[in-house]
Amino acid sequence: MELFDKSKIEKEIRELPNGILTILLDTAVSLNINSIAIVGGVVRDLITKSKNQDSEIIFNDLDLIIEGETSIYVKELQKKLGPERVKVIRNNTTYKTSEISINGIKVDIATAREETYPIPGENPIVESSTIQNDLIRRDFNINAMAIELKDNKLLDLFSGLDAIYNKKIDFLHESSVLDDPTRIIRASRYSAKLGFRLSHQALRQIKDTVNLWPWNWHIGDNADLAPSGLSIRLKMELELLLKSNYWKNALKNLQDWGGLNILDPKLQNDQSLIEKVFIAKKSNIEPLTALVYESKYPISLAQRLHFDKQQKEIIEGACQLKKYLENLTVNDLYKKWPPSKWTSFLEEINANESSFILEICKENPLKEYLISWLTNWKDIESPIKGDDLIAKGWAPGPEIGLELKRQRMKLIDEEIIS
Repeated sequence: MELFDKSKIEKEIRELPNGILTILLDTAVSLNINSIAIVGGVVRDLITKSKNQDSEIIFNDLDLIIEGETSIYVKELQKKLGPERVKVIRNNTTYKTSEISINGIKVDIATAREETYPIPGENPIVESSTIQNDLIRRDFNINAMAIELKDNKLLDLFSGLDAIYNKKIDFLHESSVLDDPTRIIRASRYSAKLGFRLSHQALRQIKDTVNLWPWNWHIGDNADLAPSGLSIRLKMELELLLKSNYWKNALKNLQDWGGLNILDPKLQNDQSLIEKVFIAKKSNIEPLTALVYESKYPISLAQRLHFDKQQKEIIEGACQLKKYLENLTVNDLYKKWPPSKWTSFLEEINANESSFILEICKENPLKEYLISWLTNWKDIESPIKGDDLIAKGWAPGPEIGLELKRQRMKLIDEEIIS
């Protein structure tokens, strides 16, 4: 296999301190760890740069995999370099991973493992294993490569090198999407980010699996019972996609492949979906919240994806607002309402301002009134204060609140007229 010398890697990745890879290797050797290797996007970038020196290595962190316990390895690193240089950020005992920083450089370390999926879409069962077996359990050929630090050798079990040169992504197994449907989201993200295309086999696997719908849980079932790959892990992958600079192309990929059907068929068929999410993002709405609101049953989907309380309230408020406005359009009486009447009506709904923005982005037929309230009417205050009325002899009580509201509504109408 192709060789990648440690000193050369450090020269190519300028963020890495000189000699750091040797220190990482020596620490593994001192613990009798059989193998330690670099994995992840850095490997892809190094391969690309070996072919084209003008290409750029985008370094965010260093991903390592070891045939040993990460917690023991990290403690040994701290002994060698000192705890002030090696900071532990996070440990995950379930997946046997550690996130640390060395001289401020983020390093993710994982124990080589095998994964089995007892139920499609659920979290896998994890067992320690070899680096070769760890590469076998991964998602795509371009991610199933590692640079072994002992002999500087590239481990490439699935022709990832050729895939990178040919800019083609393929799944490693026929059941990849069945085991983990979030791989559809990752495939769209990598395709958009790297400018790679999916192989015909990969596209066929996505379409066949989604059309067959092999998972025990179906859209419309109890949202709380959805497997992790169709709920919380799906949310995490969508958030990564929508926060990226290439989210539009990634979202288009999903629609082209039929991938959004795992979320909601309405999203899959919405030809203006990208534009709606774009408008919402410009209005500082979380893009995933905007995406979910465009689905057929947004409240249920928000529950399935384990939205936090604020996200759920925004979705629920927008749904309530939509319902109120639909009831209003049964007749044309609203067309004669003054701004004060609209203000009272909209504020009785008591929805989050973000809920209004969602309905505006959805092109609600009454959006002009929503925009007027959001950008003008809601900020108009009563010209007098409660203390002013008390000073004039008003007795404290609910009558003061009613008078302040009357004065505010009067001013809203007067400002619009003027």
